[in-house]
Amino acid sequence: MKKVSIEDIAQASGVSRGTVSRAFNQRSDIKAETRDKVLDIARKLNYIPNSSARGLAKGCSECVGIVVPDLLNPFLSEMVTYIERSARKHNLSTSLALTDDEITLQERILISMASGKVDGIIITPCESDESIKFLNWINTRIPIIALKQFEGLECDTVICNDTLASKLVLEHLIDLGHRRIAFLSPEAPVFSVEQRLNAYKRTLNSLEIEYEKHFICHSKTFDKEEFDFTKLVKSLLQMPVGERPTAIFAYDDIIALNLIVALENAGFSIPRDISVTGFDNISMGKLSRVPLTSVAASSTRLGEIAIDLLHNKLKNENEKVANITLIPKLFIRNSTAQVSLIC
Repeated sequence: MKKVSIEDIAQASGVSRGTVSRAFNQRSDIKAETRDKVLDIARKLNYIPNSSARGLAKGCSECVGIVVPDLLNPFLSEMVTYIERSARKHNLSTSLALTDDEITLQERILISMASGKVDGIIITPCESDESIKFLNWINTRIPIIALKQFEGLECDTVICNDTLASKLVLEHLIDLGHRRIAFLSPEAPVFSVEQRLNAYKRTLNSLEIEYEKHFICHSKTFDKEEFDFTKLVKSLLQMPVGERPTAIFAYDDIIALNLIVALENAGFSIPRDISVTGFDNISMGKLSRVPLTSVAASSTRLGEIAIDLLHNKLKNENEKVANITLIPKLFIRNSTAQVSLIC
């Protein structure tokens, strides 16, 4: 089979060799539609810049790429730390890149890393069909370990069982006597939100609890300054006490911690007036003024398994695709309590 070259991509795209190079290097002096056309043809021809072949021909760079949306979310920064520590045990160095949850930036990072800079990539990917398609393409040339799992994704994955985690939280609240439990989440990423929201609904339905209330936090950032729960808190105050949720299950710990601050500023006592739970079990949750009840799989274990999978893939490229789901654990702290009789 003829090896695909940059000249082949140029000919198939009807552009010059230099234009193909600019497309792969995300240069600003190329039209977006031209860039997309070149990359689409490259995907169809299974082409990665030659520097990838040179790097792989040497054996291995002994470097692992770690790609995450940002480090503002403490869960991601803690996870990156454990992945890096696990990599060192295999005498591997790491290279970190941030996507800001932007698909175009993610593509640029993956192309750069797959061009001989790293031997494999561990990624918390953007959530879209385009992202899945691109990850599958890169995975044909360099091993990818994804820390999310989507339908159609063909690379190895390591994830937390979000459905079971949500069930553990809700069963804990129900055991405390709560029957009016609300769910609070951002609008995106869609897949993660829907998975936890569906688990919330299924658990309540299975226990024949009819109360369902989904509040939405209209913010995609984890920067504390960007969160504003004023409207939510006002709406809670306006609800009759007998209809107000006695507990709120937050999509993650950052949202839960900011919610507690907003509720207390409005005069609510946590957990006397309302219980709050999070998701991810970040370190600051247990150190907050009201230590946060949360749920998560072990970040340490996640890092170890992700690196082990990648290490095995590098030793045997024909290794079958592995999809590993970690069992979560519930951490009960002071933000949840027996439902108040006044409610």
